[in-house]
Amino acid sequence: MRRRDFIKIGSILAGTAAQQNVYAARAGIKKPADANNAVDFLHDGLSFTPQEYANLLMKLADEGKIKADYYSNGGIVEELENKFAKLFGKESAVFMPTGTLANHIAVRHLANTNRRVLVQEQSHLYNDTGDCSQTLSALNLIPLGENSVEFTLPQIENIVKKTKGGRVDLKIGAISIESPVRRQQDRMFDFNNMKAISAYAKTNGIKMHLDGARIFVQSVHTNISPAQYGEQFDTVYTSLWKCFNAASGAVLAGSKQFCENLFHERRMFGGSLPAAWAFAAVALHFSDGFIDEYTKAWAKAETFFSVIKKEERFELVKLEKGSHIVRLNIKNTDLKKFAQALAKKNISVPDPDATGFLLKINPSINKDTPENLAKIFIEALHV
Repeated sequence: MRRRDFIKIGSILAGTAAQQNVYAARAGIKKPADANNAVDFLHDGLSFTPQEYANLLMKLADEGKIKADYYSNGGIVEELENKFAKLFGKESAVFMPTGTLANHIAVRHLANTNRRVLVQEQSHLYNDTGDCSQTLSALNLIPLGENSVEFTLPQIENIVKKTKGGRVDLKIGAISIESPVRRQQDRMFDFNNMKAISAYAKTNGIKMHLDGARIFVQSVHTNISPAQYGEQFDTVYTSLWKCFNAASGAVLAGSKQFCENLFHERRMFGGSLPAAWAFAAVALHFSDGFIDEYTKAWAKAETFFSVIKKEERFELVKLEKGSHIVRLNIKNTDLKKFAQALAKKNISVPDPDATGFLLKINPSINKDTPENLAKIFIEALHV
């Protein structure tokens, strides 16, 4: 990667790296001014400013670690694909510009001519993609487990029976499982339930897809590796920006046969970026270290929790089936002023609800000691 090539797209990089900060601003979140030392309880990974993102890319380019791709093929994009295929225990993987496209293409291919796909009623694929699977690929998404994290094997068996017993004999083509589930505060789908559903699917010729946008977080909480999760599914997607700090991007992993020539379909949907190295380089840089960094972050968070719970106005609640989100309820306190006091100390939290905050733990907590973080939280009560 030549320096002049990097500089040529500098303005684009600044725009894409600002994505998470723009999202935060729309949500009414104020980011601390000193981002280098900021601890935030908002994101899955590190929320880079455009300057931080550009500096990291420049460092990687100067170290000769970035090989340019061509329309999202080859170069460091191929290195990234190989890395995540290995992490998921799969033969191959393909870069996608977004998770929406990764999930769509996965279920589209897995279902093939059997157009019915079972999904969680709370899933991203069902709620947040503008019916892309239905509109663009004529799939019939059947939601299960209303307002729940999971669905059950008996629910699947019931739908399979109804599908087969109709006036037209049809089959379920694929089952998609999202875990953790964003719309359920990143609660986790039980692994034993996954295994039971996977075994049933294999026996009945139904393909399985995992929407694992945050599966690397889940692996720390369950002590089950991404490859062990991947073993239960034909295909797995994970986000590159949620945990691996890229400005955008996703990876879809599966068999060699599944992934072969998939770049043609990516291009058909307008997803072959002329240059994807700016995303792939950052994600690859963090790919080996996230689980260790998040493991350390969660251990620090546990110490932080134990200290602040000694203050009677704090109530720390861990969610059932929860992963990295916890609830902090605060009594007899102006919550907006509390958040403002934290912001002055380079700590950002989401907007409060009626009783407190939902805090998301991520590696930014490693920038400080848990004891000092607790001290700042306790002091903020008295502002």
